[in-house]
Amino acid sequence: MSISNKEFWSYWKKGQYDDALHCAVEEEKKSGPRLQTMLFGTTEQMKQTGAITSVSAGEFIYDYVMINPTVVEGVDFARADDLSSLFTLSQFSGAIDTTVRTGDMAQLQGYVAEQMVAAELEAKGHDVEFPGASNQPGYDLIVDGQPFQVKSLQDPDGVREHLETYPDIPVYVNEELAPHFEGNPNVYVSSVSQEEVYAATSSTLDHSDDLLDFEIPWISAGISTIYNIKRVFKDDVVINQAVVNVVSDTSSRVVLGALGQKTGILVGTLLFGPAGGITGAMVGAYAGAGQGGRLSNSVRRMLSKKQENEMNSATVTLIEKVVDVTYEKETIKQRKMADIENRFKDTEANASILKEVKQRFQGEVNYLVNKREELLEFASSFSDGSVYVLDVLPNVMAVISKSGVHPVHFQEEMEAVGECSRELVKRL
Repeated sequence: MSISNKEFWSYWKKGQYDDALHCAVEEEKKSGPRLQTMLFGTTEQMKQTGAITSVSAGEFIYDYVMINPTVVEGVDFARADDLSSLFTLSQFSGAIDTTVRTGDMAQLQGYVAEQMVAAELEAKGHDVEFPGASNQPGYDLIVDGQPFQVKSLQDPDGVREHLETYPDIPVYVNEELAPHFEGNPNVYVSSVSQEEVYAATSSTLDHSDDLLDFEIPWISAGISTIYNIKRVFKDDVVINQAVVNVVSDTSSRVVLGALGQKTGILVGTLLFGPAGGITGAMVGAYAGAGQGGRLSNSVRRMLSKKQENEMNSATVTLIEKVVDVTYEKETIKQRKMADIENRFKDTEANASILKEVKQRFQGEVNYLVNKREELLEFASSFSDGSVYVLDVLPNVMAVISKSGVHPVHFQEEMEAVGECSRELVKRL
């Protein structure tokens, strides 16, 4: 059962819905050794950093219905069976050929990969939607308003075929395929592996009495993984340090989140998309970032006003692009929330869930607005010359990564900042 905490079910069956929603999903944390260690380090490292946190049933349900609003259609969650079925394949049976039980599981694995990637993206702050039609040509997900294809394959040919057929639709690939598409502006890499997609599909089917009992794969893969990604991407200390490592090209490694135990260029790609790989060119400009004003004073003496203005302008343009998308994200959130409200049946249990959903929704909107205001403040300070761009650029990039705006929207602007940074490096 997706929510395994017995205390939750005790409260729920008594009609104490608010109390139930504040219970943890699991009574005891479970670990998924390979994926968990890859993303977050060892259990001891996670304990030291505080990455392991309990996940409440309310947060768990909220995140799921925000990805899949249709799952609440006509359901009365006062019934335990209805609540349990929220997380099963029966909610998506219209999109899947449920006669497939053995043999070629390609279709089912494709569905599993889509759900796992969607959960990962949602945890990073992106607004994920599924297209209205299950067989929508060219794309499987809509991320912050941008259609994406999802491919979890052993061979790169299927990705190449998609790129040829739909050159304007970017694609998410499993990590094994990443080396085949390094530098390709239309290819983004998920931390989900093809091996894990197959394992999640096979193991869950093996424990199901019927295909419709198949629980959504990102739960069977371990919810702690998804929620640690979510915690990390809202952790100021971790993200700030990750960005400093990326823009200064240091040899140190970040040990948390989807930044994982990765090299600097890959971290940059995970944070800022294909253009993020260019951040290695910033090495000279930011290697001394820890020196604060001493670096900026030295740079001021060495650089022309023209170059300084170009760097300011490129950074402001990047910020403005991200800010524009935050307004689009807010609109998407409002639309999804309205859709959810319209689908909920008017029952006592549903009312408790809906209240929880609304509270968490408002918190997310407030968070998005705060990040937008931080970025606007940076842009204003660059424009009036009160702050020197090199002093705070790592902070700007950290706020961008925490804004939840998908990097597909600002690749050109990121490349322009990278080009300006290369010019700065020449002068250092």
